Amino acid sequence: MKIELLILDVDGVLTDGTKVYDVHHNVLSKRFKCKDFTAIKRFIAAGVNVVMLSGDIFNKSMAKKRNIDFYCSRNDDLSLDKSRYVDVFSEQYNVKPDNMAFVGDDYFDLSIFAKLNHTFCPSDAPNIIKEESLYTLNSLGGEGVIVELYDMFKTKGWIKDATEEQVADLDKKEITSEEMS
Repeated sequence: MKIELLILDVDGVLTDGTKVYDVHHNVLSKRFKCKDFTAIKRFIAAGVNVVMLSGDIFNKSMAKKRNIDFYCSRNDDLSLDKSRYVDVFSEQYNVKPDNMAFVGDDYFDLSIFAKLNHTFCPSDAPNIIKEESLYTLNSLGGEGVIVELYDMFKTKGWIKDATEEQVADLDKKEITSEEMS
């Protein structure tokens, strides 16, 4: 299997799906696992493009600070049909659907699951997602899903392991890293 593009849902995959709201129902915070961001850098260093595809625009600024391309599936018509992005990604990244992988966890991911062969979900995804997913990972959403996925790809020989230097170079280019100094 040759994966050239990894498409990630955010809420329920990189997070546990919990959102903290203020009294006006504005999202205040979400919880991410830093090891997953390192795994994303490892994928990129290993030659796999990584994008985030989420129905929540709140995630856009986080992706930008991490140098990850972000696409919001909730367009002007408020549709959450993520499958319409398969053609966009095919053209944008010059990759065939057979060389794309998607990680999703919830009902609104079903449309893209139906269009791709290489699909993955966290262990706490609903049964309808598990039934449509090629692989159900052992990790819960927000608890190292991307770390486990990277280790699986490396173990199966689907990617060549990235070096520590490559990953560190990518880390230095993130706005998030600059803000920590």
